[in-house]
Amino acid sequence: MAGPCNGLVVLDFSWGMAGGLATAVLADFGSDVIKIEPPAGDPFRSHPAWIAWNRGKKSAALDLKTAQGRTQAQRLAEQADVVLESFRPGVAARLGIDYATLSAINPRLVYGSISGWGQQGPLSRVAGYEGAVAAKSGRMTDFEGQMNREGPTYTAVQVATWAASQAAVRGMLAAILARDSTGRGQWVQTSILQNMIPYDLAGLVMRQLSRQHPKNFPPNSLGAAIRLPMLQYIPVRTKDGHWLQHANLMDRLFRAYLKAVGLGWVLEEDLFKTAPILKHEPREALRELILNKMQERTLDEWMQVYMADGNVAAEPYRYAADGMKHEQFVHNHHTVEIADPRVGRLTALNLLASLSDTPGEVGGPAPELGQHTAEILQRIASRPHPTASAVAGKTNGDAPTRAPAKPLLDGITMLDFSMVIAGPYAAEMLAEMGVRVFKVDATPEREQTISTGGGMAPMNLKNYAGKEAIQVNLQSPEGQQIIHQLIARADVLLHNFRPGVPERLAIDWETCRRINPRLIHVYVGTYGASGPHRRRPGAHPIPGALLGGALRQAGRANPPPPDQPMNLEEIKEVSRLLMRANEGNPDPNTSQAVATSIMLALLARARSGSGQAIEVTMLQGNAWANADEAYDYNGRPPYALPDAQCYGLNALYRLYQTSEGWVFLACVSDREWKAFCMAVDRPDLLADSRFASASARTEHEVELAPEIGKIFAARPAGEWEQLLTAAGVACVQADWSVGRFLEEHPQAAANRMTVEVDSPRFGKYLRHGAIIDFSDAPARLGHGPFLGEHTVRMMQELGYTGEQIAELRARGVIHWEEVKRLPSAR
Repeated sequence: MAGPCNGLVVLDFSWGMAGGLATAVLADFGSDVIKIEPPAGDPFRSHPAWIAWNRGKKSAALDLKTAQGRTQAQRLAEQADVVLESFRPGVAARLGIDYATLSAINPRLVYGSISGWGQQGPLSRVAGYEGAVAAKSGRMTDFEGQMNREGPTYTAVQVATWAASQAAVRGMLAAILARDSTGRGQWVQTSILQNMIPYDLAGLVMRQLSRQHPKNFPPNSLGAAIRLPMLQYIPVRTKDGHWLQHANLMDRLFRAYLKAVGLGWVLEEDLFKTAPILKHEPREALRELILNKMQERTLDEWMQVYMADGNVAAEPYRYAADGMKHEQFVHNHHTVEIADPRVGRLTALNLLASLSDTPGEVGGPAPELGQHTAEILQRIASRPHPTASAVAGKTNGDAPTRAPAKPLLDGITMLDFSMVIAGPYAAEMLAEMGVRVFKVDATPEREQTISTGGGMAPMNLKNYAGKEAIQVNLQSPEGQQIIHQLIARADVLLHNFRPGVPERLAIDWETCRRINPRLIHVYVGTYGASGPHRRRPGAHPIPGALLGGALRQAGRANPPPPDQPMNLEEIKEVSRLLMRANEGNPDPNTSQAVATSIMLALLARARSGSGQAIEVTMLQGNAWANADEAYDYNGRPPYALPDAQCYGLNALYRLYQTSEGWVFLACVSDREWKAFCMAVDRPDLLADSRFASASARTEHEVELAPEIGKIFAARPAGEWEQLLTAAGVACVQADWSVGRFLEEHPQAAANRMTVEVDSPRFGKYLRHGAIIDFSDAPARLGHGPFLGEHTVRMMQELGYTGEQIAELRARGVIHWEEVKRLPSAR
């Protein structure tokens, strides 16, 4: 079926999951993706999910270490629209496929790079395994306390790999849009490190605020709030020993839950009448009431109660392949069956989003190595070679210097009605690329949510960053009239209201398309706009539990088997652990899918002139984020789970305690194993038959891990990082916080991961830097506004007078906060 990317030719030189998912999206939506592999193939072909990531692509085997192979690749690049690579900095230049070389041959080429650590900095040439990047940048420290032990905790879901894949797609699509008007391509860069940024919800900001305003923002106050068990998000054990995750964040939903399970009477008791906001003693008493009550019925019985009620957010804990069988997942056609010659019937993830007019289609099975080499080389057989002058002196990998320009998406306007994180952060990422985003919040008399509550202001410095904040009462006819004026001028509208609400607010697709046929109308919801669960509420713990992320993060030992007896204290501890494991990543995971879908629709509109409706679900966004496990076929391998204490996946991909601090070791290949043994002066390990091959090391990891542990105990973490990274082994210190890394580490500075901005409320502070770097366009990085900060300016642009604006505010149609500036956080 027609897709936004029809006609685009993509040369994919990348290896692994990030590049694989990026070009999977491009292929699904119409691109002709040619995977260029070395004669031995992509090293990740051995990964069991590789066949799912690489469906719908062609494979050509070229030896880029030979002059002939380099010439063939360069001649293919002459005809390509996009090149994507994932090598460490400098490697592409040695292979003759760097940006400088290929852009000289084809100035219209859009060139994408996904690196581990960024193109610059002291760690740029360290192997970019996500485990190492997550450990060094502080993400594993964020999970300290999940397990009842000291030290950081391994992070199981490869969230930054997923985010990097979509950053590359967004950036390359934006560069294609720009090329259509300028005639020139450019270099689009992102990294696993930069894509840790979406998952730092407020660490950087809170570190600064706690220094400047310790009374208002005590050190680690946000972390403590997140780590404390929330009754609204409580995991519970049912009568049949299964675990059920709740996500009733808003007060009305939590009270609906209590009534649905037969605990509504507690709301009449003085001790609990303010639930869910309770002091420690009543909160823990209510927790015990809930945990005991939930053991009265089986999982299926409780889900029947919740489905009948319709106002309770809850789903069972599942691994990805089981979650993909959920009836709403099936209804949404979120999976597709592919006849794969290697495994038979492959169940893979279907399209990332639903685009009404340019839906795309998943292609056939992943190619065999070199399956299309002859066909691909035939494309260049009759074309002349690139001239020598075109490539001479263009092998240093540096992008040409060009005059500063506007952000790539300057001139695009978005109305963001979404709340919490998944939608608002998607809009923020597009604001970084130049989209003018109006964040539309309700006026004060309307029910507020976590996204507009004062207590979440530090988090909103990130989610609202770079937007223009306005407050309009959408329940009033005059408020709707104001919004309709904005819709007439807008390019994109984004919301996450439950089905039926947009119609009541007059911002539904049919209303919007009558006002502005070019509008792209985006709905992001937990379940989707149709199907059996469409009216049920949801929040990030729902896809976290259902699509496998939380169980992966909990480790091999949790939760206990259903038939294992448990007392109340044991249930409380597992509930605490599951709650910590089911952290906030499903929201920014979904944000990636939302932002990508908008870019696909913008490309489609540039070709057709028409807008369209888009639907993105949190279920599908998080299935894609777990794409290394979200597939199925007869005989699929077991899930790759962390050990019982969540140090890591195996002896050579895990955390170790040193004489001072912690390190993370990523020693995956035979070459890295040899380098490790020589660097630590243990040649005996190389000679040991138990560790002679990767399979042998896996078989004997119980013996290998203690040996490596003894080695690391002899020196501090910083020394091990210096020694082993110099030897070509990814081993990094793993006990920095996210905020400290972003503020102090030279790798963060080299990649401009923080930028100073000025807030009318908080003064000067550091915000996160750009996730994508463009060779020819700057980012637009603004502060996080207070509620209604730009209401007056917006009304003036629409032609309202000062008198009219004051009168509308007095009647509650529009609003803005009165803000007192605090001393700067800097």
